[in-house]
Amino acid sequence: MEKSPGIYLHIGKKARELLYSDYTQQPPDSYSVGSFDLSIDLAGQVKEIVPGLTTAFRFVIPYQNTVELQYLREHAGITAGISLSSKPSLNLSGVTGNSFFSIGTDVSYNTSTMTFAKCNAGLSINSAFVVGSLTFDGLRDTFRASCYCNVLPRTNTAIAAELKFAGGDSILTFGTQHGLFRNTMLKARVSSNGKLGALVSQQVFPSFYAQL
Repeated sequence: MEKSPGIYLHIGKKARELLYSDYTQQPPDSYSVGSFDLSIDLAGQVKEIVPGLTTAFRFVIPYQNTVELQYLREHAGITAGISLSSKPSLNLSGVTGNSFFSIGTDVSYNTSTMTFAKCNAGLSINSAFVVGSLTFDGLRDTFRASCYCNVLPRTNTAIAAELKFAGGDSILTFGTQHGLFRNTMLKARVSSNGKLGALVSQQVFPSFYAQL
């Protein structure tokens, strides 16, 4: 699958993860008892059920459960998903291209309100050194242009920038990361709206990380 364009979620993923992933934020869903909040987020994949077909699932306890099918071929990637609820949301996305250039769309339909919850389009240009992307959110009239640059692969040092344009306003966000040690990652970001962020991520055990 080296020539596959991947799935729509991969468009702008590297810049998005550098700029936003791991920074302190409210979990997508939580259960509150007094001042105690609990949220459990489980995700996994069952790969190659048949050639090219992958099943992905996510359970956010106590509220959100989703199941997704991903079908990857040499020049296309298709994803179909559904939320496991009494009034499910349906999601469908498709990407065409190759490992260097891809273009696609992502739509979601809310069966409870009978309206579209998401209608996005995007494109991506990928190389070993630089990854650029442009996406459009049709429901919110929002454009995002992002760029990710792998400066020093040996230490996982990279920089990323994103320009967001919505409602006549634009926000520029710049971020960087550096692998201080084998299991320690430093990240920092700054936005033109005055927001600053920094964190240290430490791998304690395989697949278990602590952030500060």
